[in-house]
Amino acid sequence: MLASILILLSAIGVIGANSLLLSPLVTAVSTDLQVTAAQVMQAASAYGLGVAGAALLLAPLGDRFGAGRLLRVALVFLTIGLAASALAPNLLALIAAQALCGLAGGAALPSIYTLAVTIAPKGREAQTMGAVLTGWTVSLVLGVSAGAWITDLLGWRAVYIALSLGTALLWLLSSGLRQLGTTGNQATSPLTALKVPGIARGILATVMLMLAFYITYFFIGAHVTVALGLSTTKAGLIPLFYGIGFGLAVVADPVLDRLGLARAKAPVFLIISIVYVCMATATGSFHALLMIAVIWGVFQHLGLNLLVARLTALDPAQRGAIMGLYSTATYLCIFAVPFLGGLAYGIWGLAGCLAISALLCLIEAIESLSLRRVTSMAPAASDAPV
Repeated sequence: MLASILILLSAIGVIGANSLLLSPLVTAVSTDLQVTAAQVMQAASAYGLGVAGAALLLAPLGDRFGAGRLLRVALVFLTIGLAASALAPNLLALIAAQALCGLAGGAALPSIYTLAVTIAPKGREAQTMGAVLTGWTVSLVLGVSAGAWITDLLGWRAVYIALSLGTALLWLLSSGLRQLGTTGNQATSPLTALKVPGIARGILATVMLMLAFYITYFFIGAHVTVALGLSTTKAGLIPLFYGIGFGLAVVADPVLDRLGLARAKAPVFLIISIVYVCMATATGSFHALLMIAVIWGVFQHLGLNLLVARLTALDPAQRGAIMGLYSTATYLCIFAVPFLGGLAYGIWGLAGCLAISALLCLIEAIESLSLRRVTSMAPAASDAPV
């Protein structure tokens, strides 16, 4: 099981690193391709749209043909997309390559979450899922940092070559996952997933958590550099400390297995809301924001773990389609945040963004209280209906 966890963790790491890389590499890429930084970020938009589209339309294939098989196919296309990014002669080619990476990522992520639940020993579902989710820490702390270092040393194309080779290696190592996550009982789709009891509230919980996170995450860097007058390097420490906290939370995941989803979800979301309130009171202190960012990462990890557990428990036969809806909702939130968060930041600054984030998580904490009344609730990420 350890080898499978490492493969799934690494797959998330590669996908996450690709989604985060263009921002720090934008100057190097724009100079090489002789376009503006804004034009380069069109490739990031193409990637996001590719993920959202594939998560909605391709992820259900995992329910019919197996999550393991779909993941391996996605890794092949991700390898090709990353290699094409490295070889892109112009902006249009880079946009097309990143769109292909998005399609592959959108198919891979729901499969990874499904496989994490499939390989988890009974009673250790949250612990297993938490270990897999640390791949986001790998992408944030190691992928982006190493990518910036490789760019300075060998150029931005070398970063995508390294990611492509790493993805190809994951494909070779993942042969043991080929037969996992297969049901073969029915063909699923977004429409069938939307009919699952509890899915509407599960997607609402997704929107609450993701909007709350990205509304703050997208604008905290601007607050550090503009309002506090600090360097971009220091602004980059906020996501670094957040990522450290996100990774450290893996030691707390077994507690979720003991408590179960019903008892854990409302307190965790309430604490996340309180964290945002604490950050709002500390916006004038960079060092205080750094310390709180670690706590933010810990409880965001736990909240994400519980959210994925809630969704995957709704209908084991449609996990691929359900997690496709989850990924689509997540990337639509990312698409909406610059507009919604931009309004709040423009009027009230970071404190306004934090207030909205706190309110969203508080609403979700209240919604989660009703889960305690479900007598059949099993531990997090089990097969019992929510």
